[in-house]
Amino acid sequence: MNSLRARAHLLFGRRSHQSLAPHQHLSPAVANDLVISTVDENSGIAMLTMNRPPANSLSMEMNEAICDSIKTIEANAKIQSVILSSTNPKIFSAGLDVTELVSPDKDRLPRFWNSLQQVYIDLYGSRLATVAAIQGHAPAAGCFLAMACDYRVMSAGDINSDTKKKHVPTIGLNETQLGIAAPPWMGQLLVRTVGFRQAELALALGTLFPPEQALAVGLVDDIVPHQKAESGEDQLIDLLPSQIKDQALNPLLQRAYSQARIYAKIPPQARVASKMVTREEHIFRMIAKRDEDTQHFCGFVTQKAVQKNLSAYVEALKNKSAKK
Repeated sequence: MNSLRARAHLLFGRRSHQSLAPHQHLSPAVANDLVISTVDENSGIAMLTMNRPPANSLSMEMNEAICDSIKTIEANAKIQSVILSSTNPKIFSAGLDVTELVSPDKDRLPRFWNSLQQVYIDLYGSRLATVAAIQGHAPAAGCFLAMACDYRVMSAGDINSDTKKKHVPTIGLNETQLGIAAPPWMGQLLVRTVGFRQAELALALGTLFPPEQALAVGLVDDIVPHQKAESGEDQLIDLLPSQIKDQALNPLLQRAYSQARIYAKIPPQARVASKMVTREEHIFRMIAKRDEDTQHFCGFVTQKAVQKNLSAYVEALKNKSAKK
């Protein structure tokens, strides 16, 4: 196990971090305003909450903040599980920040892609048990973030008390609807998650699955009705960052916390070794082909036809925003 960890740290390029400051119960570990991290050493659980309004889109800086938070939490040996969540109750993550892709800076574009690759390496290969609390939409790379976790809990949706309109979140790799294709390693992650045929159909059609369908194909592991619980876990309440303290009775977060606690009780050496049995090969492949993948992506996204599709999508988003 020690050799496996040493090999992983060497290959994954993890930076060493000092342990978080000692404390009796709870300690904040804030990477920056883009990601809010809290840890509870008593339970062995941390929470990593994405906080980039309006939609937690993944810019280079957002990717780096996620990686830094994972590494900082991992440096605390008392923490065994982390819940990945969002301050936006309607959106888990909207995926890549498309402004990174439209008329991109030739020097920044490969660095941006490297930062997303690093999220895959750090999140998919984390020693921590990772639980995604998917309260809102998770298209494209938002779906990737969820798939990179060990366990996925998704909200079944809710009803706006004022408008009575039902909000039903969706999840999936919908890149083809934007005129681009999911990168090979992201598509292969979907194959490993839902199986070959389901992934083949979903990738080609850019399918966004509502909760029940996502559960049926195995894209998520659990769905939770949106109704306030009667009481909350004190430890969960303490773990929530101030931005979402009002979510203490959210059954989705409670379910995610319960699953994180189950993982945290498993002997870590056995859990991490078992995790690497299924993931190590794919992480090493990413590392070995990282430059090739970056060149392929940059070449693809800068094609005139792709740029035209992306520009049209950005323009549609602007028009939609202007009408609100």
